[in-house]
This record gives sequence, structure tokens and C-alpha cells, in this order.
Amino acid sequence: MKRLLFLLTCLFVFFSADIYSAYAADIKIGVIDPQKILMQSKKILKSRGEISKELESKNQELQKKQSKAQTLENELKTKSNSMSSQVRRDKYDEYQQEVKEFNRMQEEFKAEMQSKESEMLRKFQRELKDVADEYQKKEKYTLILERNAVVSFDEAVDITEEIIKLYDSKP
Repeated sequence: MKRLLFLLTCLFVFFSADIYSAYAADIKIGVIDPQKILMQSKKILKSRGEISKELESKNQELQKKQSKAQTLENELKTKSNSMSSQVRRDKYDEYQQEVKEFNRMQEEFKAEMQSKESEMLRKFQRELKDVADEYQKKEKYTLILERNAVVSFDEAVDITEEIIKLYDSKP
């Protein structure tokens, strides 16, 4: 009985290993690095440039407001002794108003910049998934993983460059 059980176990292990090795030969795994794509994709770099251009005028307004507040502050420091108390108070109120306006504009600018960056990243993630799905079907990959989800891998399975080319070729 022990011999029969041993024989059956050996046969099971032999056939399991044979089936597994046949199936494993068909597995094709790829790894992509989304950070590298964000840094090297011409499409992403163009999108970031457009965002920067869009926000440049607001940044210039912000700098003008800061300059005006600094000018008022310097004027208060250097000429406050020669000003009447009413003029000094008026200048100080004007300075406070400029600082308040600058801070409000700065917060709005930061919020808008973060919003546009987040929107771009969400769009990138959707498009990257679509591109990876297309590449997976075209090249018959079983699995495509993100680099940060993998502890260790052979660089031969890194398909980031191919994904960048495909991603940049899309409108």
C-alpha cells in the first residue's frame, strides 16, 4: 500500500511539473516605469509646457503684486519718520491690503497649478492603461506590471521604452 501511494505521488509530481513547465513557457511578463514615462515622454513634456505657459501670466501678476508690497514696505521703513501719522496709517493699511491680496493670489495660483497637474496625471494614468492594454494584446503579454510594484526583475522584461514610443504616437 505504501508503495502504491509513493508511486502515485511520484506520478502526480512528474505530470504536474511537466504541465507547469509547458504552461510557464507561454507566460510573457513586462515591466513599465511610469515615472520614467512622465520624465521622458514628449507628449507629457509638451503638456507640462502648455500648463506652464497657461500659468505664466498669473505668475507675472503675482510677482508684480509682491513687488508692490515690498515697495510699500520699504517706503514705510525709510520714510515713516517724515510722514504724518495719518499718511503713515494710510500707507500701512495699503501695505496690509497688498500683502493680503498677494497671499490670496498666491494660494489661488498654487491651487490652480495643483489642479492642472492632478488633471494631467489622471489623464496620463488613463491613457497609460489604455496603451499598456493595447501593447499587451498586440505583443501577447500575459502580465504587465509597474516597476514600483515589483521587488526585483531582469531588465530584459522592461518595456518602458516601447510604451513611451506607443504613448507618444497616440494623439
